[in-house]
Amino acid sequence: MLEKTSELKLGMKSEEDEYVVRCEGREIRIKKDRYYTRKHVWAKKISDRNFKIGITDYAQKFLKEKVALVEISKNLTVGNRVEAGEIFGTVYGRLYANLDLMRCECVAFDLTAPISGGIVEINSKVMDNPQIINASPYEKGWIVIIATDPESDLDDLITPSKYKKMLERKEESPFRII
Repeated sequence: MLEKTSELKLGMKSEEDEYVVRCEGREIRIKKDRYYTRKHVWAKKISDRNFKIGITDYAQKFLKEKVALVEISKNLTVGNRVEAGEIFGTVYGRLYANLDLMRCECVAFDLTAPISGGIVEINSKVMDNPQIINASPYEKGWIVIIATDPESDLDDLITPSKYKKMLERKEESPFRII
């Protein structure tokens, strides 16, 4: 089981509850009270087995400034199961004009499950109003709650400081232009 809780500042409410890093010309916030994936998804433990899942500040800022649509694929509903690493949905940015190519495009970001388990809740407010993700990616903009299996291996999750280092190295972008 994950033994990284000493690095997390659970329940902190001060200026030290987040890192701020510059990445690709933007200021990115990284909350210290949750875990991250290399695919820019966060997981916050909210009870013994339940984790809130959402996209990071980095991800929401690179969706061409405004999230237009959050689509949960496979018609996932409460009770359905997801596997760690599985794409369970997509977040789409607003359409924008690419004048160099003379076409309209949008940025898409795949939601990859950070843990295996059952869907406990889907944030209906975000499904109805996806712009909540832009305003509050770490609080009101969560997407699903997943209950992990008791034997779940959470070792693929990374700590906030490791996620910060990853952004500072500017690893490959998770976005695709469609």
